[in-house]
Amino acid sequence: MKFGESPRKIWHPSSELESRFNKLNSRLGRLMILEHVWTQLVGNKEKFWVLHAVQNNTIYVKVKVAVAKNELIARRQGLITELNKHFAKPWINKIEIL
Repeated sequence: MKFGESPRKIWHPSSELESRFNKLNSRLGRLMILEHVWTQLVGNKEKFWVLHAVQNNTIYVKVKVAVAKNELIARRQGLITELNKHFAKPWINKIEIL
């Protein structure tokens, strides 16, 4: 900075920071809710059905045993319905098995 020149703007208003991080905050909140609801819905099958990833509107579940895979295939649509009940706007459309 030269002598007599105005200093650069260093401070940012909180509204500017809120607008930048609002999307990230909502995504993290949805993921935390999803993880909690998943463990509640799945119960003791959590050791066989591991929530691996979420991309767009799809949940990727890693299945360790073939019998558990068949049960997940049978319960897939019911799980999607139950998971979407906990969100203001349903966003899970599909469960893919890994």
